[in-house]
Amino acid sequence: MILKRLYELAESAKLLDDPAFEALPVPIIIKVGDGGKYLGLEDRHGLVEIPTKNGPPKTKPGRGKELPVPKPHGNTANAGFARYFADTLARVLPVSDEKKSIASRKTFWHQINEAATSTGDPALQAVSDFGKMLTTNEQLVQQIRADLGAIEPGPGDRCTFAWFADEGLTILDREEIKTWWRKVYARFDESRQSEGPRGICQITGEFGPIATVHVTKISGIPGGIASGVSLISNDKQAFESYGLEGAANAAIGYRAADGYTRSIQALVQEKLHRSRITSGGDIFLFWSREAGEVDSLLGCLNGSNPEMIVKLLQSAQSGREAKVADDSAFYCLTLSGNAARAVVRDYLEAPISEVKEWLRRWFTDLRIISPLGNEMTTAFPLWLLALATAVDSEDIAPTVPPQLLAGALKGHNLGASILAACLRRLHAEGIAGFTAARIGLIKLILLRKGIPMSEQKMSAGSPAYVCGRLMAVFERAQWGALGDVNANVVDRFYGTASTAPGLVYPRLFKSAQQHISKMESDRPGMATNIKKDLEELCSQVKDLPHLLKLDQQGEFALGFYHQRAEYRRQGAENKERRAEQKVVEQL
Repeated sequence: MILKRLYELAESAKLLDDPAFEALPVPIIIKVGDGGKYLGLEDRHGLVEIPTKNGPPKTKPGRGKELPVPKPHGNTANAGFARYFADTLARVLPVSDEKKSIASRKTFWHQINEAATSTGDPALQAVSDFGKMLTTNEQLVQQIRADLGAIEPGPGDRCTFAWFADEGLTILDREEIKTWWRKVYARFDESRQSEGPRGICQITGEFGPIATVHVTKISGIPGGIASGVSLISNDKQAFESYGLEGAANAAIGYRAADGYTRSIQALVQEKLHRSRITSGGDIFLFWSREAGEVDSLLGCLNGSNPEMIVKLLQSAQSGREAKVADDSAFYCLTLSGNAARAVVRDYLEAPISEVKEWLRRWFTDLRIISPLGNEMTTAFPLWLLALATAVDSEDIAPTVPPQLLAGALKGHNLGASILAACLRRLHAEGIAGFTAARIGLIKLILLRKGIPMSEQKMSAGSPAYVCGRLMAVFERAQWGALGDVNANVVDRFYGTASTAPGLVYPRLFKSAQQHISKMESDRPGMATNIKKDLEELCSQVKDLPHLLKLDQQGEFALGFYHQRAEYRRQGAENKERRAEQKVVEQL
């Protein structure tokens, strides 16, 4: 089903209109003149921006401008293979002494000479002359190596040639060369299809030649090798059956194999529309017949479209949700890389209207009061929620992003492992760890387990929640009496209090009474209010729980967060009230 939908996308997006070429980045251009004269290198890597948490975005070299590169006319893994007209630096230039690279270079230049002779093209003839000079002119080789050293290319960077008379265009842009290659590739394609097995394609349902190798590699998959990964491959005899070799076991025709790989590559590179989110070691690819709808939903998931989130949240009350294209299917494919292979982590196919409803519930369940207690917030991007479970992005467990996406788009409950990870970070980070995103995620997990609560408080009857609020009262009392200290009560006792409050709360109650006594002379109003809070909360708990289970620890965290946010809200209101009073007195 996944491959069929990808093939349908390739057909509708016209990705198969020119099967002899594929768009690939080519960052190094070798400029040549008549007679093969070397005119230098052109670096087309460019720069791409990388967003950062704080401060301006960073930049790094890009992958290069994309050009129509000839499709492989064989297995790229075979020793001595090289593409026509453009390939990696080691397969084109004498920059590597490995036997495999030497064999590929020999093939590359043989193909250049063959094409130059067949076409009579002057640009190809100049390139052919340049190739001959490489074998006899050691000074030229050293010059090229020095020029490449100044550019510092990557190991998988591709290169091609530009003839000076074309004024910046490459040989891949010359129509005479492209027309010649289409004919060559058509003969090759016809030959390999006639020699291979025949059967019913599992994607199209048509009887015809079955591909033994899906030659197009998919680049840009996290965890995959730079040269690209395969979604379907077979390199062990033990995996073969019924006499079918390699990928023929998958029973997919050549055009269908080319179609699904081109679709994945186009989605990864966002050539059709905004179509991907990367989180941790996974990439999520989205598509539908309505590209605008996909763009809006992705804006919700990555936090770039808060207006759409507001619209989703209001749609349930207004009853006027737009039905344009809502019956269209929405697709999401989750992939990660494992060396040379792509791994399917998850797949979703559902009507857009259903996905919108699950997204609305997702953001409703995430909705939480801000740490300052002054506003509600819910627009947490997927990457920020995933980061709530780890120290940094590199430590996010591979199962977390797919679970989050399934919760957002399918309404799934989240596993206990995510709750446990969030709680561990609270223990490790202390006060700084109580971010709205992390607490909103904890709230969502508990809500979907049937534990009732709102953005600002939890229903009465939970001793763990009340104990969490008490922890915030203890902190408030200490601050009122001592001000800022190096290690406050939360830093010292939160880990134990959130798992076994009965063990440490007698000591904390005693300390709180001492702090209140100290405040009665300096801050009598604050002391009175803290007394009232303690009396109110103590009346809701008969016995302090000795041990809290995982869900109860989540309730404890929510109680602490809510009470702390309420104190901050009250503090802001009091400050504003005093400022207004001061203005009135000055008048």
